[in-house]
Amino acid sequence: MASRREFLQAGIAASLLPAAGLAITGTGADFTLTGRGEGPAFYKFIFDERFAASVAFGEEWRGRGAAVHAIHGDITDLWFHDLDSQWKKRAVPIAGLTAHGPLFCLERLAWDHGMRVVARVERGAENGEELFLWVIAPKERS
Repeated sequence: MASRREFLQAGIAASLLPAAGLAITGTGADFTLTGRGEGPAFYKFIFDERFAASVAFGEEWRGRGAAVHAIHGDITDLWFHDLDSQWKKRAVPIAGLTAHGPLFCLERLAWDHGMRVVARVERGAENGEELFLWVIAPKERS
């Protein structure tokens, strides 16, 4: 059974994703990011090669024709050779299934480009690390 925290996180995340053509489906630790309609307007999907669930996530989105990027716990290459220059041109959303460390780094770097983590759902532990399904997108202006 899902905890109150998981339920609230899922509700918040689910309310933010329809505009991007995405939905989070499932219960408890079995949440999945799924595409609807013509597909997501995401620049890239990030997965971590150290975790089977994350690799499956990357393969799913690659199979749907989406741009994906593999990391191995370190976002340095992704940041310096891709995201930094892309976000300087245009703030485009990304999504991923990673451990907390890579998400934390991407979240902090995204701030300088007007981006925020708009959805984060705990997906369960693998190899002793908690995995998170997340979305980083431009901060909504009020």
